[in-house]
Amino acid sequence: MGRLLRSWFPLPADYGRSGIRGDVLAGLTLGVVLIPQSMAYGLLAGVPAVYGLYAALVPLLVYTLLASTPHVSVGPTALASLLCLSGLGAIAEPGSAEYIAYAVLLAGLTGLIQFTFGLLRMGGLVSLLSRPVLSGFVSAAAVLIVASQLKPILGLDMPRTAYLYDTVVEVFRSLGSFHWPTAALGLSTLAVLLLGKRYLPRAPVMLTWIVVATLLVYLLRLDLAGIDVVGEIPDGLPPVTLPVFDAATWLSLLPVALVLALISFVETLSIGNSFAAHHGYYRVQPNRELIALGLSKVAGSLFSAIPTSASFSRSAVVEAGGGRGPLSGAVAFVLLGAVLLYFTPLFYYLPLTMLAAIIIFSVGKLFDLEEMKRLRKLAPREFAVLLVTFLFTLFAGLQYGIAGGVFLSLIFVFLRAARPHLAELGRIPGTNAFRNVNRFEDAEVESDLLIVRFDAELYFGNAEFFGDRILAMAEAKGDCLRAVIIDAHTINDLDTTGLHALEQLFESLRSRKIDLYLSGVIGPVRDILFRSGLMERMGAESQFLSIQDAIRYHRERGGQRHWDLPAVQHD
Repeated sequence: MGRLLRSWFPLPADYGRSGIRGDVLAGLTLGVVLIPQSMAYGLLAGVPAVYGLYAALVPLLVYTLLASTPHVSVGPTALASLLCLSGLGAIAEPGSAEYIAYAVLLAGLTGLIQFTFGLLRMGGLVSLLSRPVLSGFVSAAAVLIVASQLKPILGLDMPRTAYLYDTVVEVFRSLGSFHWPTAALGLSTLAVLLLGKRYLPRAPVMLTWIVVATLLVYLLRLDLAGIDVVGEIPDGLPPVTLPVFDAATWLSLLPVALVLALISFVETLSIGNSFAAHHGYYRVQPNRELIALGLSKVAGSLFSAIPTSASFSRSAVVEAGGGRGPLSGAVAFVLLGAVLLYFTPLFYYLPLTMLAAIIIFSVGKLFDLEEMKRLRKLAPREFAVLLVTFLFTLFAGLQYGIAGGVFLSLIFVFLRAARPHLAELGRIPGTNAFRNVNRFEDAEVESDLLIVRFDAELYFGNAEFFGDRILAMAEAKGDCLRAVIIDAHTINDLDTTGLHALEQLFESLRSRKIDLYLSGVIGPVRDILFRSGLMERMGAESQFLSIQDAIRYHRERGGQRHWDLPAVQHD
């Protein structure tokens, strides 16, 4: 039995009583952090706070039982909640029964997509979101989340807005409704959390301050002074719900469900890989993670859960608390279940402004200014991708931000593939090494030879560039040019369009009485040259293992070469 458990659950080899004790403590700590965060993220998603607790219950247990990593904690998150609000706010009024039903349905639909992708072994989907796209999207989402919490943390009387510029306008219009007791409590909570993180990182600062502030609101009846509180929370486990079977509704939710599925998967994989690299006793399995995430959302939607994702902050709590196995998630599940059954009345006087402060504090780390600075200096194109994603997300909407970033990334990928690096090579003095003449000023170049290296596969997207560029370089050499040598060891594939471009180059150079030599052609490309007949037309005397061999042959013009030489092997 123990061996079976170890084969499924990621456990270290020395896991024993100390491991169990660490998991129990980590699980209790996770549960304590999860309760206020879940309520806050429920409100951010546009549903009553209790639905945040529902989303933290069943999805946490299902993911814990199925995941390939013991440290990742799933549940409601700021980003998933914001995507939920953004996707559903246009089709239903947040907080209404219809909106809640759509939010639960969105969780199930997102899970169904992830589960299907997992069964189809599509874990490579993570490559659709490059680091710049993800960084730009998450940074913009952090700004949008903070903007959305200005109303509750400052006590402003303002309508809900869908876009950042509308929010900014409404904030200024509503400054007359500024409620200083609400703002004082909210901003002091934010200050306490920031100071606690810096000076008392291991102390339960958040929990302590929540208890103290809630007691003050209760004892002083500050709710009568205008400070909004959570109010009555239904006790008991989440009710069983069935999805809405309406094709039109499913289609309307599909775009945001796809974005949620992709973002949730990328977040989970990123968090899991960061912890796996540190601990080393398990490996994150992308397809298993897709299935675990999918089933956790589908099961959660049957118990009134809104969309969920992986949380880096709560996962860090598990690791810092000594968690090493899945037991920590199970302990947090039990604690949360006990709270829902017996202790929900204790949260009646919990101020909403404190939950807004918790949200702002939690998303502060999402704004990745360092990545922006790094890319601006290191990779201007990737910085452009990040910036476009950031601006699209801020001003066009979350779905459009992701689509814009992915689209721009694909454009840059195509441009890079269509115009790959092609360099003229020269000999490093005193060696047989050949390097880019633009990088090595002392590289020796012979007037009657043109040596080039093409650093990409030769296919329909760059075939025309390949032929035109080499011919232009040959013309620039003038009438003294006698041979072109292509260092082909970096050409890892060749399609029929690329083959045609190579044939045209051969014929064009031959008409000018210029020899074409191929050096270092790899096996799969040699096979294509052989099957097409181009290798035979060019002759064995055009195929070489190294640039130096080609130069030596060109200079000496020695003897007939045979087809059994290594450079022309095709079997």
